[in-house]
Amino acid sequence: MRDAFKIPQLRQFVIAASRQSLRAAAEETHRTQAAVTLAMQNLEAQVGASLFEHGHQARLTPLGEAVLPLLQELLALHDRVQNEVSLLAAGEQGSIALAVMPSLAEEWLPLMLRRFAASYPGVSLRIADVSSPQVGPLVASGEAQLGIAGLTGEIAGLDCTPVARDTFGVVCARGHPLARQHRSVPWRLLRGEPLIENTTFHALREHRLGTLLDRPHMVIKNRTSLIAAVKAGLGITVLPALAQPAPEHDLAFIPLTAPRIERRVGVLRSAGRSLSPAAAHMHALMLDSLRDFARSKGAQPV
Repeated sequence: MRDAFKIPQLRQFVIAASRQSLRAAAEETHRTQAAVTLAMQNLEAQVGASLFEHGHQARLTPLGEAVLPLLQELLALHDRVQNEVSLLAAGEQGSIALAVMPSLAEEWLPLMLRRFAASYPGVSLRIADVSSPQVGPLVASGEAQLGIAGLTGEIAGLDCTPVARDTFGVVCARGHPLARQHRSVPWRLLRGEPLIENTTFHALREHRLGTLLDRPHMVIKNRTSLIAAVKAGLGITVLPALAQPAPEHDLAFIPLTAPRIERRVGVLRSAGRSLSPAAAHMHALMLDSLRDFARSKGAQPV
């Protein structure tokens, strides 16, 4: 079995053949001409035949002319692979799959993705907009490297980093009687209101709210449809502070008390497994930007 080609020798050969000068090959590769001459002799010995005409150091033999495009192709492939490996190691190339609960997909997610894309345009992204209970299984299975969900306790196989603690509030039209209350309203005032259930209600049913949530007026799981229904006056809903509608929807968000229900939101990743460099950059940005977003929404960063 022949020895593998040495990339520096191939580079010197291609330069010498293209420029018809061993001196040019020496200058461009920062070697002496004698060193390049010896390298070409070694390359010929490895090939098993002459690549340069005797007496004309930079004139190719017919074999040298036939070999040149092959070695150029090999050198180009090496350089491309080496560049891609460097980009992957620097986190400037690769792919990331995220699982994000819908309540953060409207405002926070686009802002965070815009920041990431500006710094790492070579990284491709795949986003799964799923309910909070579905985020953990996607990350645990490896379908997503990172996820954001409400944290209800330790999840086997996952590392959970708490990012924010927020409370729930009622979302209604600005002209609704509840919107004219003081800074907060007790849960009991929702009784008798046309309540629209959404995907966050699974967390609320773990608390002592009696039968308040048992008979919703309607159930809408899609966030866009939920906001549209409230704007149309079809009912009111309950959302966490981080999920309150953006200002352009012109809806009121009034914190709910008695009881004051909190939830923790965090970033999930697989336990005991390193992140790719690109995913590590994404992880750091998610933690930083979500804490800033929590502050803007009146939630408490952890």
